[in-house]
Amino acid sequence: MGWLDPSKLHHDSANFRNLIEESRESIATNLGVGKSDLEFVGELGFGYWAALSGALTNSSQPFIHGATDRQVVHAFARDYQGRGREVMKLSCGQDGLFDYVSATKFENPWIFWQATNRETGVEQAQPKLKNGNFIADMTASFDPKRLPDYWDVALWDPRSFAGPEGIAILAINGESEWRSPIPPIDKRRLFGSFSKPLLMLTAIALEEWSNELSKNQAYLAELNRELRNLIATQISGAQLVGESSSCDPRNLAVVFSGVIGEELLRRLDQRGIKVDAGSACGAGALSPSHVLEAMGYGLDGQIRITLKPGHSKSGVAQLVAALAQEVLQLRD
Repeated sequence: MGWLDPSKLHHDSANFRNLIEESRESIATNLGVGKSDLEFVGELGFGYWAALSGALTNSSQPFIHGATDRQVVHAFARDYQGRGREVMKLSCGQDGLFDYVSATKFENPWIFWQATNRETGVEQAQPKLKNGNFIADMTASFDPKRLPDYWDVALWDPRSFAGPEGIAILAINGESEWRSPIPPIDKRRLFGSFSKPLLMLTAIALEEWSNELSKNQAYLAELNRELRNLIATQISGAQLVGESSSCDPRNLAVVFSGVIGEELLRRLDQRGIKVDAGSACGAGALSPSHVLEAMGYGLDGQIRITLKPGHSKSGVAQLVAALAQEVLQLRD
């Protein structure tokens, strides 16, 4: 049995349409945007395309982005530069933070601002600029409402707040210079359909996430500090990426010198411990991380650990003990 068509006039379709509108309103409230700003697409990649194409396709303004942004952003930047436009790629240090002040030399540039890096958890501070057009990448933000004061278009991945895969959220500020990248058809801003059931699941997940946000953030911050402390004291030569005070507490990237990251991953997997290695957005699951390379870390021994509210301090201690044993063996 299929789902009802909310565009029909039947009574049941009208009820379904009301549920969809209630979901849209709930999502808008919990993201801190207007309901009329929202667009939904069935694929996160299409969401990036829509955000960036709508900003850059008909623009001649400079485009500014960070070296640790997702590879799709780098690809758009290369294409934009190939069309004779000016592109500035900001560099960072080992803290992963960017200084957007250099953007003030341009008049009204497009600036891609990544709220949180999903590999390292590094959170960017609010850019203190008013003279730019901002594309806000909120796809990995712990707090979905942490938008910059000035924004033109924003993108969320429901998986970042324990929502479903197969849908992405786009918000387009009504006063933005963003323009639809599709030919004019009716009043649509984007092509494509999306799953209405996934929309409703997204609304439920976001509501629950928002209600538990403060509690989970405090608990995970404590767990992250414990994890960092144990690794620093029990494993020599471990480089902890970023500072706990400026990182999403769910994430920790670590670089172990003298170790091949994928081999460490396989050894931990045999113990029933799941971690990640390599790039989070590369073509291959174990391809080197351009993020850590941009931050000045080596290409070997890269491990990414994800913490969840269901994890415990005893579990973290067991993880570090296993890491210490495997790293020591791999170095011998």
